[in-house]
Formats: sequence, structure tokens, C-alpha cells
Amino acid sequence: MSPVPPGSPAWISVRKVTLLTQVRLEEIEGRGPAIAHTNRMSSLLPAILLALLVVQGCVIPSARDHGGFIVDGEKANALLCRPEGKGPFPAVVYSHGRATDLQAGGLRGGPLCQKLATDGFLAFAPTRDFYSRAGRVNIPINLAELLQALDYVKALPDVDPSRVAVMGHSRGGLLTLMAGLKRKDLKALVITAPAEIGPYFSRAVASIASLNTPVLLLVAVDDDRGSLGAVNVLDDALRKHGKDVRTIRYEGGGHYLFISRTRVEWYWWDDLRTFLREKLR
Repeated sequence: MSPVPPGSPAWISVRKVTLLTQVRLEEIEGRGPAIAHTNRMSSLLPAILLALLVVQGCVIPSARDHGGFIVDGEKANALLCRPEGKGPFPAVVYSHGRATDLQAGGLRGGPLCQKLATDGFLAFAPTRDFYSRAGRVNIPINLAELLQALDYVKALPDVDPSRVAVMGHSRGGLLTLMAGLKRKDLKALVITAPAEIGPYFSRAVASIASLNTPVLLLVAVDDDRGSLGAVNVLDDALRKHGKDVRTIRYEGGGHYLFISRTRVEWYWWDDLRTFLREKLR
């Protein structure tokens, strides 16, 4: 299959990749020596994932350049979905959650990347090393990677650097908040079901007074990972300091509502699209 031509959405198939990573997840959640095996495999995973996407003709022609995005001396795979038409486009950088999110959401933001491009946003989803950088001690490393990804996206010729937002889920939601506190050049933050990882979450909430970026908070009331409480705390802090915040609590879907592979479950999408169009216009 030939690569997607310029001007077409970068439709990315995640079915085969999901099956591949599912095996790795089952092994890492086991006991004993399987951890060492998955750590070895994780070093090959970015190249394998990109190869699958290229073979299926699902990556835009310049994907090899984007696949060379370097983080801490390691090649980090990434998804880039370009809208139809002529740029420069507003952009959304997506920060994923931890490894087990793969089981619910497929390839690290793939369906969401596609949907953002369909609605006119250039979407870039860098990937972290799930297995060796999943602990709370690595939050600063994850944040540095996200900030570097922002610089990278802002420099892309198809991107309007004055219209860039960050969106993140779970661990990625916390990282999105932290990035918003570090950067003053972002137009919007979208935080879905944020993880309350200590001490970073409490420190971020304590620094809310310095935030100058509009925030959209999304969470399901039946979230069983503590994200509803985190959203309530964050919402209170933002409103106390007079910040531009929009908080929406949905009645069903749980923690994985916002990364579901089933599009019919995305009943929250119109709220996201409305917010992004308003803030990135």
C-alpha cells in the first residue's frame, strides 16, 4: 500500500500494533523473570511499531523524519496526524498514560490522533518508554520529554506555533498540567482523568496561581482510579484563583472513557472539539 499523499489525513491503523503490545503487557504483569524479557523487547518496540505503520501505508510520507524524534539519546516513536488542506494548522500534543492504558486505548493515542486531524488539528503523540519509565521517580524525565516534544511541534512548518495545546490522560494528564505551569506559550490544556501522583500533583495544585492557560477538565464520575477526586481538587484550586477552567463530569465510562477504541463511546468528543476550536481559533 502506498503512503498517504500530502493533504490527506494520516489514518493510522492500530489493530495489529495493539495485538503486539498486548503480549508484552501480559508478560510484564506476570511474575519473575518476564520483566527482564519485556525490558529487552521495549527497546525494540518503537522501531517495530513504526515499521508496522509504514508497511500498512498509514504514516504520512515524512514519517521517517518524525520517527527520528530524539529523547534522552533514544529514538522515540511518535504518531503525527495531519489534517486535509493547507497549513499552518493549530496543533495538539498528546501525552499518554501508563502501560496498562494500552489495553483499553490501543496504540498510545492512535484513534484520538486520527479524530483530531479530521477536525482540523495537527496531532502529535510522542511515546514514552512504558516499562523503564513508569515509576513516579521518572515524572521529571517524562515532563522534560513532553516539553521537548512541544518545541519540536512548534517548529514544524505545518504548525502555527501560536496555536498549540496540550492534552493528556491519567499520568499524561498530570504531565499536561505540569507543562502548563512551565510554559507560557500554550493556548489550552486538556486534562482527562488525571493521575494524583505524589508529590507532583499536590505541588502542581499549590502552584496554580501562576497558570495563565485555559483548562478543560474531563472525568467520569465512576472513575475507579481516583481521578474524580483529583479533578475536584484541581477545579477548586483553579476557580479559587480565578482561572479560565471548564470542568465536565460524565455519568459513565470509567477511567478509560477518554481513550476507548470504540468511537461510539466518545460522547464527550463534542465538548473537546468546542473547547479546542474556541481556544485555538
